Amino acid sequence: MAKYRTKHALIFCAYAALGGLAVWAADAAQELLNKTRANVVDNLKRFPRYVCVQTVTRMEYQLPPAGSGCASAISTRDGKSADRVVRWHDRLRLDVAVGDKSDMYSWAGASKFDSEDIAHIVSHGTSGSGEFASFLTGVFGGDAETFTYSGEKDLPIGRVAVFDFAVPVDRSHYRYTVDAKGYATIGYHGSFFADPATADLRELDVDVNDFPQSTGVCRVQDKIEYAPTKIGDDTFLLPNHSTMDVVYGNYTESSNETTFSGCREYVGDSTIRFDVDENGDTPDEVKRRELPPLPPKTRIRVRIDPPVDSSIAAAGDPITGVVIAPVKEKGVVLVNSGDKLKGRIVRLEQTLGPAPRWTVAIVFGTLERNGVEEKISLKPDDDGDRSPMAMLAGRIHPQPGKLITDERPAGGGIFSFREAGDLVLGPKFVSEWETR
Repeated sequence: MAKYRTKHALIFCAYAALGGLAVWAADAAQELLNKTRANVVDNLKRFPRYVCVQTVTRMEYQLPPAGSGCASAISTRDGKSADRVVRWHDRLRLDVAVGDKSDMYSWAGASKFDSEDIAHIVSHGTSGSGEFASFLTGVFGGDAETFTYSGEKDLPIGRVAVFDFAVPVDRSHYRYTVDAKGYATIGYHGSFFADPATADLRELDVDVNDFPQSTGVCRVQDKIEYAPTKIGDDTFLLPNHSTMDVVYGNYTESSNETTFSGCREYVGDSTIRFDVDENGDTPDEVKRRELPPLPPKTRIRVRIDPPVDSSIAAAGDPITGVVIAPVKEKGVVLVNSGDKLKGRIVRLEQTLGPAPRWTVAIVFGTLERNGVEEKISLKPDDDGDRSPMAMLAGRIHPQPGKLITDERPAGGGIFSFREAGDLVLGPKFVSEWETR
């Protein structure tokens, strides 16, 4: 169970240069297919200027064992999904946009995009990419070898025309990795649903079930729903909801549900400053130079404010630590009470079962002193198990072990809480950090 939760990552990158299509369909269906493709291609050409917030809720289930092998695991999932038991869950908040080759990602609100590989940002759990635009580019841009018209049908989203497609491995850009041991490419198939009246894409379904047995992966299903979204003065076809379901041969299932919001245009900004001194420094830069330097091993104790509530918070959200008491050296105040460490939650997950536990990872990157922010490099002094049994003589003592030492984020701390329900980190949660 833990193997799939902490190490498995499936990365999907479907992309290709826009090209021709091999199509088999009746004349009317052919016309609808051509119009749908034209709409999608036109939409993709305008995509690169836009970024959306992607919120992903991830759940891991234990399926009731009923035999061995992928066929049995898939049959159990499809027939007895109501009997599955939640073992683990978390929530992620990311920015997503279209890159040169595939979707690109960063934590929400970051100043720049970090990677086109979501696994470089999200190191735990089963993750997927491509929902924002890459699947569209692959399916409608040349990867699909055949399209077959399957008629019209009524769905909750309305009446739609159904087209099935297949992408062979030699034309596929669908890549996956297990345990981050290199990527492999695999073929896939699926269906898309279009509005017969407008030729607007309404939904894209992708199904993959030819993974090598050694991967332990039996089947991956993606379902992406699209809707017209107004950004500025224009309207675009953007995903508004998607799901990814993965069935493993050990009778575990990972289910990711993604919503998209806050879509906006991103552009490069130029700033002209008139408040610089004769050296070209701004008032904040002058104040920053006047601050007393923080020597290595300076300890700062903080409380969390505003509180972090697990019922709404996500990895990727900002977090603020308020300094509890002044920090002095040789009578000089280095850090004042009320100064703030600012950073980000990079992990917020709960493991359920007989011993439920929350795991929270925090990275602080800046310190606000005297009204100005400066970069800071810290390491935790008291992270680890925050359960009552870990409290000795009124002080938190870290509980070193593989959970902490192997998975501590760079420049951050990882905290563990034995809580069955929601978790709130507020003023009573105190942590101590040391400058490097």
